[in-house]
Amino acid sequence: MNNPKISVILPVYNVEKYLVDCLDSVLNQTLRDIEVICVNDGSTDNSLSILNDYASKDERIKIIDKENEGLGYTRKVGLDNATGKYILFIDSDDYYSELTAFEELYDYIEKLKSDIVIFDVIKKDDSTKNIIYITDSYNEDVNFTYRDVENIFEHIALSTQKLYSRSFLSKYDDWYFPKKIKFEDVPFHYQVITRAKISYFKRYFYVWRVRKNSISTKKFSYRDIFDNLIVIKKIYEITRNIVSNLEFLDYFYQFFYIRLFDFFIRDSLYIKDIDVIRQIIETIKSFDTSNLFDLKNREAYFFIQAGLRMTPENYMEYLNRKILRYSNKVRDNIVKNLDNAIKDRDKQILIKKQAIKRLQNSWSYRIGRLITYPLSIPLELYKYIRDYNLIKNSGLFDSEYYLTNNEDIKKAKVDPIKHYLKFGWKEGRNPSAKFDGNKYLNKIPDAIVSGICPLVHYIKIGKDEK
Repeated sequence: MNNPKISVILPVYNVEKYLVDCLDSVLNQTLRDIEVICVNDGSTDNSLSILNDYASKDERIKIIDKENEGLGYTRKVGLDNATGKYILFIDSDDYYSELTAFEELYDYIEKLKSDIVIFDVIKKDDSTKNIIYITDSYNEDVNFTYRDVENIFEHIALSTQKLYSRSFLSKYDDWYFPKKIKFEDVPFHYQVITRAKISYFKRYFYVWRVRKNSISTKKFSYRDIFDNLIVIKKIYEITRNIVSNLEFLDYFYQFFYIRLFDFFIRDSLYIKDIDVIRQIIETIKSFDTSNLFDLKNREAYFFIQAGLRMTPENYMEYLNRKILRYSNKVRDNIVKNLDNAIKDRDKQILIKKQAIKRLQNSWSYRIGRLITYPLSIPLELYKYIRDYNLIKNSGLFDSEYYLTNNEDIKKAKVDPIKHYLKFGWKEGRNPSAKFDGNKYLNKIPDAIVSGICPLVHYIKIGKDEK
């Protein structure tokens, strides 16, 4: 297919469980004039076989099979082979929620002539299917740029959240697509947004599936810290060339501190390797630290200042103390939130029970039952009379025994059978020396479930079963 409207670049690595959903969401789009460049990044599962099967049925699919080099460089390989007017990146375990997504995005960027269109993403937990969050924070609508430093570090950095003009991407030859490094699309995001004329399309097209043991959910390791520092230095290099004032430094150092320190907090990753500390200090020293005292974020100020002044050994101890303190705080907040959730649930249950009780005791409810179930009263009366006669004629109810063993009933001067049938058995009182209702209920669990007087249950059912 020559010069399609959109080239969809799909890196694939060991996603046989999710690949079909992803491909179907792309190939079933209402915009048919597309090419799908599937770059197999050395998969060892059945992913390549699935791609070949789809390619045999749909000529719009182009497969590139290569050795494993990581997600970032795999995107570059797809981009180098794209011929479409516009470019979309999709991760192979994600999918588009709307089959009109491509058509709507194409019409929107064609109308506005933007370099990129940013749209919203739904982040969803794959195991629970719960929505974790929805990106929805861009205020501008059409053709804006990120020269305002306040906005540069505010938004999530995703390459899959954008429709790119290929002519815009072709203007530059320095796009950052590293090999085998985590967080690889973060610098590319900053390269794009600091260069592009941007439009924002407020539509939730893309579902970011968060799955166990994916790149975004695996526990961080020391190797990941080094990758993160490489990415942070690259972001500094990219954004520092756009603006060069104290305001930028303030926002950047807040970003640097939060991104790096949250990295440790997330998995309570205590630092034991002095080389990690040396790399953090080296990264800090590579930045402009001439106006540190003017930073608004004091946590960031002390974090960076300590790195400049302390020995690596002392700085490691300082960071681990902070990690311990904040990890405990995070844990305590989680426990507190769970306790509050349980209390709130119990409160709601109590409120509902009270509301039900008030309803059942109301005249409107009783009258409604009479209107709805006109036969309920005579039916209940018939059952009561029937059970009364069953007990009376069974030879298993001793009125004298019942009254002798229950002085309160004797003083109340009520019919002993009526009392037993309505209240007595529920209170654990026995009808005679011959029949122990409590033992019967313990022996026959079905009788408890039925909610029937144990003596009636025995006469009607239990006697025959014995």
